[in-house]
Amino acid sequence: MKLSHVGIVANDIEALRYWYMRYFALTSSELYRNEDSGVSCYFLSWPDSDASVEILAYDKKTADSVAGHVAIAAGSREGVRFLTELLRTDGNPVISEPAETVVGTYMSACLDPEGNRVEIVDR
Repeated sequence: MKLSHVGIVANDIEALRYWYMRYFALTSSELYRNEDSGVSCYFLSWPDSDASVEILAYDKKTADSVAGHVAIAAGSREGVRFLTELLRTDGNPVISEPAETVVGTYMSACLDPEGNRVEIVDR
């Protein structure tokens, strides 16, 4: 497994995107917008790293919109399903069942013991 990305919630994703690009030499994806969930985001990355920084903004206030998250890459869809079931079996709250997102990532989400969102992604 490896770190996939860290998500940072922002009120002004354009300003925060620029800040990270300027000071940390990150490059940016195009703006992604999901009309159903009301989320907009950019993925910022370095050329020599698989990990990225996700800058998010939400139109609607939900439990997801109040905090950032960490995403761990399980390496495959099977890995996502296996780890999700292991977490559930051990009593961890699974808050999002394994499914494909509109950007093609297969993921689930759970809460860690402190209530932080942890996404399990395929890549």
